[in-house]
Amino acid sequence: MEFIEQTRQGYAAFRGYQTWYRVTGNLDSGKAPLVILHGGPGGTHDYLEAFKDVAASGHAVIHYDQLGNGHSTHLPHQPADFWTLELFLEELDNLLDHLHIHNHYAILGHAWGGRLGSEHAIRQPRGLCAFIAANLAAGFDDQPLCRINPWPEEVARTFAQMAADPTVYNALHGPLDIGRLSQIKVPTLVISGRHDQVASQEFKAFLDEIGDVRGALFEDSSHMPHVEERQPCMGTVVKFLDEVCSPTVF
Repeated sequence: MEFIEQTRQGYAAFRGYQTWYRVTGNLDSGKAPLVILHGGPGGTHDYLEAFKDVAASGHAVIHYDQLGNGHSTHLPHQPADFWTLELFLEELDNLLDHLHIHNHYAILGHAWGGRLGSEHAIRQPRGLCAFIAANLAAGFDDQPLCRINPWPEEVARTFAQMAADPTVYNALHGPLDIGRLSQIKVPTLVISGRHDQVASQEFKAFLDEIGDVRGALFEDSSHMPHVEERQPCMGTVVKFLDEVCSPTVF
């Protein structure tokens, strides 16, 4: 049967502000929906558009723009100490509650979003069934962020928006010690590209310290296997979700 893409978008009220989100697929399919956490910090959902392909498997996909970015409320006059990891963790919890999926869901965090997702998973929320950490750190040395030239339009769109309002990036960019990875108890998939400049010790820490973990290395990719090797990357994500997230019965 041909997949007909269903999408809806809206806003979740959070601390007097608005978090924009979009749902692709059916949240009532019984399969765990996948929540996408974008990187940056201060990026937008746009460059991760490809993950909407996962919805064809029955796992609905939720993209959202974190506070201060994209379609969500911008707060350029907030001081640097307003922007904390705890703020974004609370925003994620609020979104899960707003969509009524907090009892059964998976998360995928890319780059800085993987750090945010790690901290969420460390707290062992009851409804989390799987965690995917993708391309944990960007390479800004001699390797490109994306080996497709020119960049896909959705990737360029994210970086244009970051340049237009770098508030969150300026406040939060820099090393963030995750630690406590052994406290992640859900099945975990770690994605990387052969040509990415991810810190090897960080990648190794995930594989060594998390009990139920597996790695996926994409040989022709840098920081964005989801666009550089889109089809195999999506297949890897769907296979993982189907293996570790049992469907709910209505």
